[in-house]
Amino acid sequence: MFYQLINSIITVFIMTFGLITNILVLTTVRKMNSMRSSFGIITKNQAVCNILMCFLFLIFVGPLQLSDFKPSYESSRFVGLTSMIIYESAAQLNLINSINRFFAVYTIFLYDRIFSSLNTYFMITIAYVISISICVTFYEILGCYLYFESEYWIFSYPESEHCTHLTWYCDFIFNIVLVVSTLILNLLAAYKARKLHRQITSLDQNMMSYQRQRDLNFIRQSFFQGLSMSVALIFYHITAPLINNKILLFLDASLWAFMLAFEG
Repeated sequence: MFYQLINSIITVFIMTFGLITNILVLTTVRKMNSMRSSFGIITKNQAVCNILMCFLFLIFVGPLQLSDFKPSYESSRFVGLTSMIIYESAAQLNLINSINRFFAVYTIFLYDRIFSSLNTYFMITIAYVISISICVTFYEILGCYLYFESEYWIFSYPESEHCTHLTWYCDFIFNIVLVVSTLILNLLAAYKARKLHRQITSLDQNMMSYQRQRDLNFIRQSFFQGLSMSVALIFYHITAPLINNKILLFLDASLWAFMLAFEG
C-alpha cells in the first residue's frame, strides 16, 4: 500500500501540474493575436494533446493506484491505445513545429505560403491520421496490446518475441527518429536565427542583447526538449526491465507520459 500511495501522489502531482500549465498555455495562445499564425495553431494542438494525456492519467492511473481494483486486460488496453495515440500525435506535432521554425528562418519569403492556415491544418490532420493508423495497426490489429499492469501500475506490452520486435522498430526506433529529427531541426533553426540577428546592425545594443538571450533560451529549450524525450524513450525500452523497485520502475516506465505534462 505504501508504494501505491507514493506512486499515486507522484502521478496526481505531475499530471495536475501538467494539466494546469497546459491549460494556461492553451488559454494564453487563444487570446494572443500574434499566435493566430501557423505556429500558434500547432502550439494549441500540442497543448490539447498534453492536456488529454494529463487528464487520462488523472482519471485512470491515479485512482487505480489507490485501490485494489485490477482492470481487465481487454478494457485497459483501450486506455493504453488512447494514450499511445496521444503520445504519437504530440511527437509528430513537435516535429511539425520544428519544421515550422526551420522554414521561418531559412525560407522567409516562402514561409507564409508553405505554412498558411489551410496547409497547417492539413499537416496537423495528417499527423493525427498517421498516429491513429500506426497505433491501431500495430497495437490492435497485430495484437501487441498496451495494457495496464496492475502489479506495477504502468502501461506495458505482453512479454513475447513478437511484441518485443514490433515495439522495438515501430515504437522505439520510429519515435527516436522523430525526436532526433525534431532536435536537429530546432538547433539548425536556432543557429540560423542567431546569424540573422548578428547581421542586423541597425538595432541598438539593448535590443541585440535581448535577441541574443532569446536565441540562447531557444537553443536550450530545443536541446533539452529533444534530449528529455529521447531519454524517456530509452528509459522505457532499455532500463525499465532492469529495475525491481516499484517506485523507480513506475517513474522510469511512465516518463514518456510525464514529459508531455512538463512541456507546459
